[in-house]
Amino acid sequence: MKTGAIILAAGAASRMGKAKMLLPYQGITILEQLISELKTVAPQSICLVTGKYHEAITQTIGDPAISLVYNKAWSNGMAGSIQAGMKALLQQIPDLDLVWIVVGDQPFLCKSVLQEMLRMHQETHKGIVAAQYKGIAGTPVLFSAVYFAALQKLSGDKGARVILQEHPEDIALVAFPQGELDIDTPEDYERFLQQLNQQDAERPIQPGS
Repeated sequence: MKTGAIILAAGAASRMGKAKMLLPYQGITILEQLISELKTVAPQSICLVTGKYHEAITQTIGDPAISLVYNKAWSNGMAGSIQAGMKALLQQIPDLDLVWIVVGDQPFLCKSVLQEMLRMHQETHKGIVAAQYKGIAGTPVLFSAVYFAALQKLSGDKGARVILQEHPEDIALVAFPQGELDIDTPEDYERFLQQLNQQDAERPIQPGS
């Protein structure tokens, strides 16, 4: 089964005032950490869709395995970035089976969530597998090929959520409580750092350390 991933990182991050996906995270950036986690599930291609901060992201992400896709119409909303990512993916892999839609500001996205989404798809045969937090279905979302045409017809800034709303009967959910933290403001980032510090404090001490 051939899988691909689209990372949406084109927005202006106006409430943050700078490229939030490039904020530090344990010696690297949030975006680099997210890419590292995506690689653990071995998609055939990862397309990183840029916009406002294209140059800064290009300078940071030098990984030849990542396809950088510039969305010149980034200010028109998320739909255009999804379309740009889908076009690039399907050019690379015409017989693509599954695509992840991932946003660049969910720093707690991890291998276990992504693996569970794949397992859930294989077990339920649902066409959509979405993360669930705060009682909603959200990103990351895994779409089967039956929805590729709909993804390419999206408009505005609603993103793929409209597809989830139209097809509730074809959705499987995977719990991702930490997904509720996306980094939109400096306060969000501070809360994220506090959670990281708390996790470090709660981590058991290894013998010999």
